[in-house]
Amino acid sequence: MEKRPEKTLPRTLVCGVFYTRLLTVVVLFAPALLTFKSISEQAAAARPAPVEAAPGVVEKPRPRELVRMFSLIKAHRPQASEEETWQVAEVILEECAKRKIDPLLVLALIEVESGFQPAAVSPAGARGIMQIMPDTARALTRRVGREYGIRPAAFTPEALDDPLFNIRLGVYYLHGLKNQFQDLILTLSAYNFGPVELQSRLDNNLDYSSEFTAAVLDAYQRYQRYQHPSS
Repeated sequence: MEKRPEKTLPRTLVCGVFYTRLLTVVVLFAPALLTFKSISEQAAAARPAPVEAAPGVVEKPRPRELVRMFSLIKAHRPQASEEETWQVAEVILEECAKRKIDPLLVLALIEVESGFQPAAVSPAGARGIMQIMPDTARALTRRVGREYGIRPAAFTPEALDDPLFNIRLGVYYLHGLKNQFQDLILTLSAYNFGPVELQSRLDNNLDYSSEFTAAVLDAYQRYQRYQHPSS
């Protein structure tokens, strides 16, 4: 029988060299692979989660009466910002509801007194959107200052240039005159002349009618007939 040459040793050497090289590659590159894996995991963790689209915010419709007031005020003061106009409309409705006065009457009074100009000052010194005399405002502040967080000692005539403060005092003042005279024409006359002057005219049978009262009543009737275009 012919004896074949032995090849086991060379094959073993080749395999040994191969595995030795493979092990060397693993040893050399394993740290880099582990580092790459760690960086990838950290990047994935740091990646912000997808932001879901927020549902659309549906603005609550404003009350019909408030929209009507806004429209009337804006027609007289188109230059005023919408934010300021909404605030004026809201305060008028709030104060009139509190004092049981028709807000359209207050609008009519404002139209005649100042033309809706918050910085208006009369020759006699009446100030603001409802044209209140500083002495009258100071007395009113003593009565309702706590309700609105106002210290009477801190009052200045310039405070009447704030339309919201002016309206609060003006509606309160109108409410007091209404309770005192129990008549719309007398109430408006008292707002114009002052309650002491009006009472003196009544006591002496003197005329108390005025163009002011007639103008307010005319504006009041116009506002009562007004229909907002969206109505």
